[in-house]
Amino acid sequence: MPIAVPTAPHPVTKMNVLPVDQVNAQAAETSKVLGAGGKELPAPYKSSGNEALDTLAFLHLLEQLKVQKRSGWIREGKCSISDHMCRMALMAMMIPQDPARPLDIPRCVMMALVHDLAEAHVGDITPVEGVPPHVKHQLEEQAMDSFLNEMLGGRGNRDARERFRSLWDEYETRETPESKLVKDLDRVELALQAVEYERSQDIQSLSPFFVGSIPHLENPTIQKWAETLMEERRQLWASRGREKEEREGLQGVTVGSKVMQVNGNGNGNGNGI
Repeated sequence: MPIAVPTAPHPVTKMNVLPVDQVNAQAAETSKVLGAGGKELPAPYKSSGNEALDTLAFLHLLEQLKVQKRSGWIREGKCSISDHMCRMALMAMMIPQDPARPLDIPRCVMMALVHDLAEAHVGDITPVEGVPPHVKHQLEEQAMDSFLNEMLGGRGNRDARERFRSLWDEYETRETPESKLVKDLDRVELALQAVEYERSQDIQSLSPFFVGSIPHLENPTIQKWAETLMEERRQLWASRGREKEEREGLQGVTVGSKVMQVNGNGNGNGNGI
């Protein structure tokens, strides 16, 4: 009868098993949602079931628009999100009516005050942070859903909820004359603030802010404002003996130049502003 010869057992590969608490910590880390500046965002607000308390939560949330700074200006100054929106709203009231292209100015004013509302939760996410546009929009959409469905979801806030949603969606879609005007106001307010910081703080250069804003301006009135502003900036830099540096920093862009290229009207207004 053959004798069974025992064979050497196959080596058993040991798995690295992490402690449960370490696994949970890693899972929590990967589930973090980051907003402006890479800061972790708090969990979206959930309704308490009490309309009065939910409404109060929204009113307190609005403080964040006052205390959160515009990301582009954190190094240069202290412009808050609400500072930005307030000046835009006041500028909207200054736009003259054109019978050939009438605008709903009161709606523009409201839209200016609502367009960055989501930033009360996610902060001011800028292109330099490398967040893809669709991710930025998703974060802001989720914030708006929380504001409107959880904080303002009660019956008494129906009108407010519909108003905020309509204005924010219209601005994001950018198809109406009013939403396009408000985007122009957003751009020119940025340029205004940049010149004010260059003047008051003797900052070396904020050229990238102008390159990304003034060539995209469409509204004739806002273009005129921007042309005057850029001439003021040229004189400021000339007074410092740095006019050539200012001109080179603009990389050849002029007020409305990108719009003119799209419309097939040339490469700018020809005045170097």
